[in-house]
Amino acid sequence: MDTNTPAAVAASTGAGRRGRRRTAALLSVLCTSALLATACGGGGAGGKESSNHAKPKLVSQLPAAAAKDVDHLTIGLPKGEPASIDPLQAIDYSTDLVISNLCDPILRLTPDFDLKPNVATSWNWTDKKTLVLTIRKGIKFWDGKDLTAQDVAYSMERSLGPGAITGGPLQLAKSASASGPYEVTVKFKSYDEQFVKQLAAPSYAVIEKAWAEKAGKNLGTAKGGLMCSGPFKFGSWTSGSAIELERNDAYWNPDYKAHARRVTLKPLSDSSALTQALVSGEVDGAWEVPPAVISSLKSAKSGSLHYGPAFQYLELSVADSTSAPLADKNVRRALFKAIDRKGIADVVFKGAATPNYTSLPPSSRDKGAEDLYAAAAREYEKANAYDIDAAKKLMASSKAKGRTLKLVTMAGDETQSQVAQLIQQQAKVIGLSVAIDARQPLQYGDTFVNPSARKGVDLTLAVGFNQTTDPLELLGFLAVPGSAYNFGFDDPVATKAYNTARGIEDPRERAPYVLTLQERFQSSYHDTSLVAPYEISYFSDKLTGATTSMAYMFTPSLALLGSPS
Repeated sequence: MDTNTPAAVAASTGAGRRGRRRTAALLSVLCTSALLATACGGGGAGGKESSNHAKPKLVSQLPAAAAKDVDHLTIGLPKGEPASIDPLQAIDYSTDLVISNLCDPILRLTPDFDLKPNVATSWNWTDKKTLVLTIRKGIKFWDGKDLTAQDVAYSMERSLGPGAITGGPLQLAKSASASGPYEVTVKFKSYDEQFVKQLAAPSYAVIEKAWAEKAGKNLGTAKGGLMCSGPFKFGSWTSGSAIELERNDAYWNPDYKAHARRVTLKPLSDSSALTQALVSGEVDGAWEVPPAVISSLKSAKSGSLHYGPAFQYLELSVADSTSAPLADKNVRRALFKAIDRKGIADVVFKGAATPNYTSLPPSSRDKGAEDLYAAAAREYEKANAYDIDAAKKLMASSKAKGRTLKLVTMAGDETQSQVAQLIQQQAKVIGLSVAIDARQPLQYGDTFVNPSARKGVDLTLAVGFNQTTDPLELLGFLAVPGSAYNFGFDDPVATKAYNTARGIEDPRERAPYVLTLQERFQSSYHDTSLVAPYEISYFSDKLTGATTSMAYMFTPSLALLGSPS
C-alpha cells in the first residue's frame, strides 16, 4: 500500500490498543506528595481516572485599559532571562515577549490567533513561486528614520539565512528583495503554505538595516540592543537583573500605543521566587505562571489568575534512540504507555491542561480541517492510553529491566519537577529506573540545540510551543532530518509526505499527507506530548488589558496593560 495516500492514512491511524485503565500505582505515586494528595480519594485497577479540578474558563483578552497613563510596570519574564533579543534567536518565551514589544512583525497575530496586516498591509501570491508584500507607509524607527521595503527585505533575508534557528527545512524561500520603495518580493523554490503564517512571528520582526549592519555582533545583546519601530524602545539590560523598556511616544499604531511610560522586565524562572514577587506586589504580573503555584496565587489578594487558549505542549522526547535501552522501540512505547497523562493534567496542572497522546497538540490543527485531526487524535488516545499491564508486556520482550534512563529537566521549574517525579515512579513500576538531571536554564536550553550537551542523556522534558496553528510547523522541527529538534528520526516516507504537504494550499487536501507524516513519526515512539497546557497568567487587579491567550508572545502585549479606570 502506498502510505502517502488518504486510504493509507485512514488505515494507519486506526491501529493500536483500545481502552484505558487506571491502576493503584498512580494513586501510590500521587499520595507521596502533599501537593498531589487531593488525588488520593480511592480508585484502583479498572477504576476511573481522577477528576478533581474543574476546567477553567478560557479568556483571550481582558477588557481594554482606560486612556490614563501608568508611570511604571514591573513584569516577570516568562522563562527567565533571554540569551539574546536578536529576532534570529526568537524561539523562546522571554525572547519573544521582549522582541514583540520592541519590534513590529510583518503581520500581526490577534489574541484569538487570527492573522492580520501590520507592517505589510497586504500579501499576494502572483504565482506558486512568488509572493508580493505591500509595505505600510508612515512607519518610523525610534531614531526617526522611515521604515521601507529595504528594511523589511533585509530582516527577512536574515531570518531565511543559515544563522536563523527558525529557518532551515521550515522554509522554501530563496530570497526576499525590495521590488519598490514599499514593496517586497519573495522568491521560492516551490510553494510553501506555511510561509505567510510565519510572518506574524517575532523571528520576522523588522529591524533597521543600516543600524543593524553597524551594530554587527552586538545586535540583540545587552550592549547593543535593537533598533525597531515598536511601541517600546530598548532602554537598558542589566544581565541577571532586568531589561528596561521605554515608551515610544511616536508609535504609528493607535491600537497599540503603550499606556505605561516605562516597563521593567525581571527574570524569575524559579517558581517560588515568582510566587513571592507576585503575592507581595513586587511584580505587577506575569505570563507562564507554573501550575504548581496556582493554589498559592488563588488565595493571594494582590491580583487574579487568568486562563487562556495556548498552542503549547509538555513534551517528552527521546534524546538518543541508538543506545540501549531506548534503542528498543518496545521500551520506548512501554514508557509512553506507563505515564498517566490524565493524572498529570488533573493533578499537576490543576485542571489547566488537557491530556494529549500524540506530539501534535490540539492547537496545532489546521483551520478548516480540525475534524480530520481530531479523528486521528482519538485513535492515538486509544493506542497510547495509560495501561500499566500493556506496558509490562512490552517490557517482557526486552532486556531493559533494571536499566537507568537519564531525564533532563529545568532546575527551579516546580511543575517539571513534579512531572519528572511521576515519570520516575511510573517507570519504576514497569522495571525502569529514571535519574532526574535538573539543569540550570542556560545549560538546560543548550541540551536541545547542542548535540554534545545531550551526550549520555536519554530523555528530555520540556514545554514547547508553536508559532502558528499549523501541524507542519512542529512536525517539521521534530520529524524532518536536519531539523533543529530532530534527535535521530529519519523516514523517507515521512519526509516525502512533509514535502508534499507544504506545497498544498487547501487544508483538507493537505491533511492526509500531514496525517501520514504524523503516523510515521508517532509509530517510531521518538516523542510524545503528555498534556497541552493552557496559558496561565496573573496580574494585579490595578491593571487590565492583558492578552491572556498565548498570543501575548506575538503581540505588543505590554503596551495594552494599563489602569482599568
